[in-house]
Amino acid sequence: MHFIDIHTHKEYSSDNVITVRNIYPGEGFGSFYKTNFYSVGLHPWHIKSAKKNNILLEQVEKAVQFDHVVFIGECGLDKKCETDFKEQERIFLKQIELAEKVKKPIIIHCVKTINEILETRKRSKAKSPWILHAYSGNIQQTLQFVKHGFTFSFGKNLLENISKVNESLAEIPIDSFFLETDEYSGSIKDIYQKASEIKEVDISFLALTIKNNFKRITGIE
Repeated sequence: MHFIDIHTHKEYSSDNVITVRNIYPGEGFGSFYKTNFYSVGLHPWHIKSAKKNNILLEQVEKAVQFDHVVFIGECGLDKKCETDFKEQERIFLKQIELAEKVKKPIIIHCVKTINEILETRKRSKAKSPWILHAYSGNIQQTLQFVKHGFTFSFGKNLLENISKVNESLAEIPIDSFFLETDEYSGSIKDIYQKASEIKEVDISFLALTIKNNFKRITGIE
């Protein structure tokens, strides 16, 4: 049984855990050893001047040429951070364009910007999968995202027994979500165990389903 950790900031190795480690543009990353994949993107917190951002975007574009860089991101919009929101939007759109060009999914960072993310998805007419990481929306928001074809990723918030998060996971189709550790120091298996209880399925069935989800959106066996 293999567990997929779709979004982590840790570098770790395990025979039965397949990781997607998030790295910053220009940061080095390792060769592929069958279980270590990567995502590269310009996060809203790291937005700088337009000139500097354009250089960072060039580094993202170079990184995604590697087969084991499977996602662009995390990228998105955040109204709680201090970086210029107009520049956030510009950089987000550039990364959407890149995702469409190279046909790779996007890991989405969404903070207080649900309406903006939904409108951007509709306006851009993007075809690449968009994965809302560390998802914590309520059931009404979740149904809107499901309607527009979003994919979701849940992390340690499942372990905190937040009712709206658990209700959203219960509602989401099993072929439309992933699990992640993000900054969580514990095991991805803890999160799989909790998710299997919420979905009322065996953990081995959940692990196989998420593995198939990964294969479907990345094309990787």
